[in-house]
Amino acid sequence: MSFVREEHSPLQREVRFGDFRYDFYISRGAGSWLELRRRLTALDADRFVVIADQGLPSALIDEVEAHVKLVAPTLVARVAVDEKVKRLATVDDLAERAILGGVTRQSCVIALGGGVAGNMAGLLAGLLYRGIRLVHMPTTLLGMSDSVLSLKQAVNSKRGKNHLGMFYPPVFVWNQLDFLDSLPREEIQSALCEAIKNVLGICPERYDEVAAKLRPDGRYSPEVITDFIDLCVEAKVKVMRNDSHEKREALILEYGHTVGHAAELLSGGTFRHGFAIGVGMLAAARMAGELGYLSRADELAHHELLSRNGVPTALPASLDPEEILRTVQLDNKRGYLRPRKGMCDFILLDGLGKPHRTGGGLISQIEEDVVRAGIAAVQTRGPTQEVA
Repeated sequence: MSFVREEHSPLQREVRFGDFRYDFYISRGAGSWLELRRRLTALDADRFVVIADQGLPSALIDEVEAHVKLVAPTLVARVAVDEKVKRLATVDDLAERAILGGVTRQSCVIALGGGVAGNMAGLLAGLLYRGIRLVHMPTTLLGMSDSVLSLKQAVNSKRGKNHLGMFYPPVFVWNQLDFLDSLPREEIQSALCEAIKNVLGICPERYDEVAAKLRPDGRYSPEVITDFIDLCVEAKVKVMRNDSHEKREALILEYGHTVGHAAELLSGGTFRHGFAIGVGMLAAARMAGELGYLSRADELAHHELLSRNGVPTALPASLDPEEILRTVQLDNKRGYLRPRKGMCDFILLDGLGKPHRTGGGLISQIEEDVVRAGIAAVQTRGPTQEVA
């Protein structure tokens, strides 16, 4: 599938996850703002609350506010976004500001920023008056290609990442490609690690195409960026069409996230999400190799795409492997299978695009020593060293 465009309209797709549907737009250029205002006007909201990443350029936030205010009164709440403040206390503070600012059941929350801002704004929208409308305006490629392609809205507990949340859909997603123009190279590369995950776990038939497009300098045309986003939309819709809450086939989207989330959390967010997921996939691939599930060729295929993307293939030296293991043991996938002492829950592959299944499900319980071997493999290996 590919995006369709009517004359003078943004690229548009309908995202469908089970009974949930929402429009997904990609646009670029000054004329995009008129289109955005038309779609916001159609919501007939009495007020907008923009939850904005305070790390965004002020000019960007001001521009969005200026256009949204032309539609209805607008409150902008700027919030620091990192893993340490991605907590219920922050959402509670935002709710108080929104309520005091006049928000009603007819209002709409706009999430402006990356995945962290989107998660906090999404959870806020789902909780306010038991649910008001939500619009995502991601400003990062990771947001556009991954986090807004999900119904999951969550924040961290004191013990782990994304322990507290809900499933809540937006009314639409507006992707303004101009927002990506000032992103650092590392942000683009980080996002493409999630696209690589989709290739390895869901659509390996796109492997050669993606390998040819990836560049270690992270410089891409808007057309190629749109192609990457389209690939991610297609992959997510494929596995979530009949699994909107990501509990069955869509669990493959968690590939690489078990070690990856632990590394991201323990680094305080300094190890970028996509980089952590990329290294997490390498750890999972090594575990699958140790267990005889994954061939050496498929394991090397992981390294090939990540190397073409120019991203780290090892964990930060500052992270303690035993602390990573302890965090893995508290991963939010616990509970799909009955806990077993000395075992950890993982998503693994039997081959590219072939999740390993245990009793029909995608969660595998593997021994801690195998997990240690996977973690050790991504501690010591350099970016150009082959898998032993």
